[in-house]
Amino acid sequence: MTGHGNDIFMWLILSITGYAVLAVVGIMDKFLLSQAKLPTALYTFYSTIFVLPVLLLVPFGVKFLHSGFDWSLALVSGVTFALAMWTMFVGFEKSEISHIGPLIGAATPLFVLLFSYLFLSEILTGRELWAVGLLIFGSLIVSFEKSKKHSGWHVGMLWGVLSGLLFAVSHVSVKYLYSQYGFLSGFVWTRAAIGLVGVFLFLHPAVYRAIFHISIWDRIKNKFRLRQSYGETKQNNLILVGTDKILGVVGVVLIQYAIAIGSVSLVNALGGLQYGFLIILVLLLSKFWPKKFKEDYATGEILQELLSVVIIVFGLILLV
Repeated sequence: MTGHGNDIFMWLILSITGYAVLAVVGIMDKFLLSQAKLPTALYTFYSTIFVLPVLLLVPFGVKFLHSGFDWSLALVSGVTFALAMWTMFVGFEKSEISHIGPLIGAATPLFVLLFSYLFLSEILTGRELWAVGLLIFGSLIVSFEKSKKHSGWHVGMLWGVLSGLLFAVSHVSVKYLYSQYGFLSGFVWTRAAIGLVGVFLFLHPAVYRAIFHISIWDRIKNKFRLRQSYGETKQNNLILVGTDKILGVVGVVLIQYAIAIGSVSLVNALGGLQYGFLIILVLLLSKFWPKKFKEDYATGEILQELLSVVIIVFGLILLV
């Protein structure tokens, strides 16, 4: 294990806090994609382009990478992270977040465990492996969907597994850079690569039209009807997107710093906590604010999700 004593406490608290924040972000992502009807490409653009200003930190102690291999690794980490977000958003569109989210939460640490062993020589103790197994199993249980739209495996779940694979490649790559250059330098160069994906996405027809054409056309079309309502809706969506992205940055920074000072396998295994928090939030929102956010539950699904949370908690206890 990477840390002991205070170090364990630090990366554990950072991970728990980061995943709680990302659970809220996941709910907002689903709402914006399904209710506000933002195109996936446009939403991925918003999720990547605003990371680019991280380059402003370069004069403040950021080290330049020493080799072409390290620069390539930074690029791979950033690009795969951006692609992982895009495939995650596609999965959210095609299924329910309370199922696709936990599937990503199970797939990511599985791939990370494999890649970190192969490429970082990271070996966990028996107790830590049990903890990882419980955390992954808890996430996997709730990922199987039986609803009005789907029963068992479907295409949305394939997008979820692909997202988990891409997240794993990104996390293991950046862990190597953290070990060589420290947190700040590794974070800045990999986040800058994510921002570059946003620059390329700007050329995507759906993104370009949404920014420069659709908004103008809609203002003309609605000049004499529903103008005020449309303006308020658009403004509210922009506020939600802005809030979502700020919270996303906070969550990512916490998780990335936890990865830098702790075990990449264990921090990613704790991703099951994110979906434990998410399950609870979905249940509360579906019950008390169904007009704004609602997911339907088949018979026994609530028990399935509660069992998942209990297993995740037991996995967490093994790490403490």
